[in-house]
Amino acid sequence: MASSQEFPELLREIGLETFKIDLNDENASLENLTVSDLRKALNAACDSGQALKMKEGMESSLLFWQLMESLPDHVFFKDSKSRFICINHSLAHFFGLEHPDDAIGRSDFDFFQAEYARAKFDTEQEIISSDEGWCFREERDLQSDGSEKWVLTTKLPLHDLNGDVCGTFGISSDISQRKKAELELDQQRHLLETIVEILPCRIFVRDSGDRFVMINEEYRRAFDLETKEEVIGRKLTEIRDNEQAHRIEAMDAEIIKTGIAVLDELEFNKSLLGKERWVLNSKVPLMGRDGKPEGIVGMTHDITEQKNAEESARAAGKALAVKNKQFEAELFVARQLQEQLMSMGFNDQSTYNRIGKAWELEASYLYSPSHHLAGDFFYLIPIPDNKLGILICDVMGHGIKAALVTMLIRGLMLEAPVLLTDPGKVLKHLNDKLVVLAEDPEFPRFVTALYTVIDLNSGNVILANAGHPAPIWRVEDQSGTHFELCPTENMGPALGLIPEDTFTNNDFTLTQKTELLFFTDGIIEQKTKNGEEWGVENLEETVLDHESDELPVQLKAISQELKDLAGAEELSDDVCVIAVRLFPR
Repeated sequence: MASSQEFPELLREIGLETFKIDLNDENASLENLTVSDLRKALNAACDSGQALKMKEGMESSLLFWQLMESLPDHVFFKDSKSRFICINHSLAHFFGLEHPDDAIGRSDFDFFQAEYARAKFDTEQEIISSDEGWCFREERDLQSDGSEKWVLTTKLPLHDLNGDVCGTFGISSDISQRKKAELELDQQRHLLETIVEILPCRIFVRDSGDRFVMINEEYRRAFDLETKEEVIGRKLTEIRDNEQAHRIEAMDAEIIKTGIAVLDELEFNKSLLGKERWVLNSKVPLMGRDGKPEGIVGMTHDITEQKNAEESARAAGKALAVKNKQFEAELFVARQLQEQLMSMGFNDQSTYNRIGKAWELEASYLYSPSHHLAGDFFYLIPIPDNKLGILICDVMGHGIKAALVTMLIRGLMLEAPVLLTDPGKVLKHLNDKLVVLAEDPEFPRFVTALYTVIDLNSGNVILANAGHPAPIWRVEDQSGTHFELCPTENMGPALGLIPEDTFTNNDFTLTQKTELLFFTDGIIEQKTKNGEEWGVENLEETVLDHESDELPVQLKAISQELKDLAGAEELSDDVCVIAVRLFPR
């Protein structure tokens, strides 16, 4: 409406126009005023009043629409059937409409999934019938495209000019981000509460007055409480009034005062539970928003069983160490016996000599088990008529089982002395015995073997092979002196695999000075520093480099070079090498 200053000016203008009188002039006279003039003045005043009223209405409407369009919240008006009669641009954008007028005549069923639209419809009809609305209610909306929204809504009844309810109107704010954060926070809180409840240690929170704020399930069980709530708000000394409780209370007060945490403090005491227990305590001050301690959070882990187990383990360890020392001594004796059996016939320099009518033989050995007892072994067997049998074997595995099999094989060799001159028959004899034993799952699955017979009268060499690496020998030809694999065209399977298998002999005759090198796969499969196997070629080159050395010196050089290449003092597998030099007489 017009202000109090506007009305006198407006009446003055009407008076000047209709009466030709200035109404602000106190001396003005109305003597010549006619009814026509009065009617004219009243009409003019009436028209001016209508104009003012229309202007005020337009200004109010303009203010309303400016408010509607500037609000980021969703504003809506609906008729009695919950159809939109007016919405603002924010809600139109939310609905994906180009203009608010596009929503007129439509309902929530056009924009939300049916169950959510139905809930809104029922709520609005209740408001219309009861003439009572509500404010700031959280609602979850699922739009027709499946997207989820959370809104904070106020809905009220809409009245017409007569005061009757003709629909609803309301405003809602999009709180999806806030709600998402709240839900995530609730999820994290639930996860934390779950973890606290299932931990096998006592967890508690007490305030600055030493009153319980929270305990977990393990704490309740340990203190034999009916419910966790019965300790909330009470002090520790009210639950357990003993010396330990008072001591803990004083320590907690110091932590709250200083803000210094105690972590993994080990204690052995008569605990609050009245039992001597080992416990591991951790306590940290509970900091308030102002950064000052306002309580304490603690965790007590009963590790009595663990400590008892550690003590038992220490005692068992000491007993085991005694047994192990005894076992080591026994293994050392067994290893010495194993080596002594293999070195029978060798002198103090690890050299073996034998002379026939046409040939002289010199032998030496290198034996380096990777464990106390090995599955690699050799056996030099003197045979009548100036013959020598050489058996070299590699039993699958290491240790006591493998070593016992080597002893077994040694015994089996002595069972058939009449076969010793025929390598193929010797291997068949061993295979027949081992196949039966290999049916036991505790028995090593197979054995590789090479048996050779050297006749020092004729220079004839016969050998049979059961899956074992072929020996190398010294050869002189047009290309010079070198070492290469012996001619062994026929090779049988490892012993213990195939019942009643036969093994074929390979034979050749010596014509010149030579050296034979028998070995197990441990030496050629040894890994070098770069991860490659050493191989037969490197063995041949190394033997050739030291062919002029005495046999024990030559084998020692091979061992040292192998260790240097492997970059280790101990080799990863058993190593067994027998070097045999033959000289024509």
